[in-house]
Amino acid sequence: PPPALRLVPDFPDGGEPSAERLRRQRVCLERLGRPPAPTDVRGTVQVLGCPGPKEVTVRYTFNEWLSFVDVPAAPLPPAPAAAGDPPAERYNFSLCVPPSLREGSSLHFAIRYRSPQGEYWDNNGGRNYTLRCCGSSGGGPAAPLAAGSPPPP
Repeated sequence: PPPALRLVPDFPDGGEPSAERLRRQRVCLERLGRPPAPTDVRGTVQVLGCPGPKEVTVRYTFNEWLSFVDVPAAPLPPAPAAAGDPPAERYNFSLCVPPSLREGSSLHFAIRYRSPQGEYWDNNGGRNYTLRCCGSSGGGPAAPLAAGSPPPP
């Protein structure tokens, strides 16, 4: 049988989203499941709370952005906030990984937040969040958390 594959984050561990980063970007990847499963990728997102309707989606691709899928994120119960932190709302997401993903290929994703105040992105500083498909013995350590930044091109 072929070797077992796993998805390995190819971005640094950015720690918990900071209050400053959330204020600046309005949307931040909070956590990525550890390790990402070979069949699905799960994570949580924080967005800056605001009145009115809002939409949080995760845009992802397996073919270097030749095509992509937008998946809605679902709201979660609020987490306790520290004094002085902005009013954050939390969402979770799950990305389906196709069985055709092979060793050496990548899954890229970015997070979009739409609200009456505008559209905001967390795309890891313009690099997108990337998970590499590796054999069970290859790749580096899995990073559970991530940092973010402005929209994709």
